[in-house]
Amino acid sequence: MGNDFRLKQFTKVDAAADTSDYIRALEAFDGIEQLQELKALARERGGFRPGASLLDVGCGFGLETLRLAKEAEGRGVIAGIDLSQDFIELARQQASEQGLKIDFRVGDALSLPYPDAQFDCVRAERLLIYLQDVSAALKEMLRVLKPGGRLALIEPDFLAMDINLPNRAVVRRVIDHEADTAVVHNWLPGQLVSLLPDLGFSNVQIASRVLIFPQDLGSSYFERVAENAAKAGAINSGELKEWMASLKERAQAQRLFATIAYFLFTARA
Repeated sequence: MGNDFRLKQFTKVDAAADTSDYIRALEAFDGIEQLQELKALARERGGFRPGASLLDVGCGFGLETLRLAKEAEGRGVIAGIDLSQDFIELARQQASEQGLKIDFRVGDALSLPYPDAQFDCVRAERLLIYLQDVSAALKEMLRVLKPGGRLALIEPDFLAMDINLPNRAVVRRVIDHEADTAVVHNWLPGQLVSLLPDLGFSNVQIASRVLIFPQDLGSSYFERVAENAAKAGAINSGELKEWMASLKERAQAQRLFATIAYFLFTARA
């Protein structure tokens, strides 16, 4: 990952000089086994089936949208929306190359460009943690869902992140800094428990997985996390040096163990 990589930049990817770091990060994270398990459960509980109409909100460059379109086998309607023009252009290109019919649009989750009650299923993944007004986004998702339609949300709890480096006080400071600065909502799952039924969703179900970072991804991500913490003064130069040495030692021995908790919320409109 490049030196200027920041999770919070996902809200304005088009401003980056090079989006390749973000694409590689998303692809690497998408390959985590426990996340794929949660996505499979999201498809099942979220009511997705060939012939259904589905909207992927915050679809990025279409990683999951393309996968769902393949499973739909040309039936139903698959749509994806994202703020990033660059990501949507890439998603359209990939859909064209793979012969998939997907309605990709540039747009805002707070003002979805679709009529009321259009979709059987609406999904979002790692989207709401970046939004100031989660309620407004969920209201829009509810609006475009058909009565009885299903919602599927996959979101992390940034306060439930860890890495097996020995200086535990520094680990907590580094992770607390990342949780406080990388996203708008670092404990979103705890809020969704009440927010979804309060907004009118019913039959709320919750599932979770602890995601285990692959060695290379964990090493590169937590290297940047520590550098960001040091730049902000959350740790000093000596602590950063110690962190990097411990990180390198464990990564080289293939004994790095870094985790984060992810949650799936499904509900009916």
